[in-house]
Amino acid sequence: MNHQQVQSLQSQGFLILRDVFSSNELDSIQNILVRYHQNWKIRNKAFYEERAINSAYLTHKSHMSEQDRLGLFSFISSTKLLSIVQGVIPEPCFLNTQLFFDPYNETQANYWHRDIQYGLKQKEQKALLYSAELMPHFRIAMRDEKGIELIPSSHLRWDNVIEYKVRMERDGARSSDALPNSKVISLKRGDLLVFSAMMLHRGLYGGNRMALDILYADAASKYLQDSDPSCLPEPAIMNDLENPSVFERSLAIIAHSKPTQRPSQRS
Repeated sequence: MNHQQVQSLQSQGFLILRDVFSSNELDSIQNILVRYHQNWKIRNKAFYEERAINSAYLTHKSHMSEQDRLGLFSFISSTKLLSIVQGVIPEPCFLNTQLFFDPYNETQANYWHRDIQYGLKQKEQKALLYSAELMPHFRIAMRDEKGIELIPSSHLRWDNVIEYKVRMERDGARSSDALPNSKVISLKRGDLLVFSAMMLHRGLYGGNRMALDILYADAASKYLQDSDPSCLPEPAIMNDLENPSVFERSLAIIAHSKPTQRPSQRS
């Protein structure tokens, strides 16, 4: 990622990198994700059929086989991917994974949101919004899709009146209502979207979407303290990875943090 691309990400809140991964490079990863997703739907049948649009903590030791975990950890820590990540976070720590898919109910409404609105008071949201933290997601499209819509540069400011009414469903507005100045992001298989989860955005359902979000964080991020070590590789797996330091840094932070109640999975 060059300096101009980093500047664009910082100002716009998102950046699309085209054709980062070839079809051959993604085939094995997609097979892992398909196996994981099929098992996840069985384990979470009620939740999936009620409202789910993503799953998280894919690399948890109880969620997939050791071979599949190794394959996913290898991808997450690959030199090719980390060379991009390090343009945003010089010394990245692995945080989490999410898989985005279409809801079971084809008529389910989507919703505008900022990830920081969950579990934080408005004053805390604003403080985090105006901090230096970008909270980037690195999304790899496994299929061609138009799976996300966002408001460019909204990671740098608070909602205007219309945006706030829609996001918070005030005065008769719905969180699925259209917003002005939005941008639909079209991705092809193998494209990489980097975007700030602090910005106003919503998922676009349909089209059989399958997108893998990988979350990395700076060592100073408070979210790392609540990471689940069961989602990180064991020493035997570390030995087979190109860049195990992305996980080793996370484990070191977890080991030195005070125990807290881990946040529940949100979808």
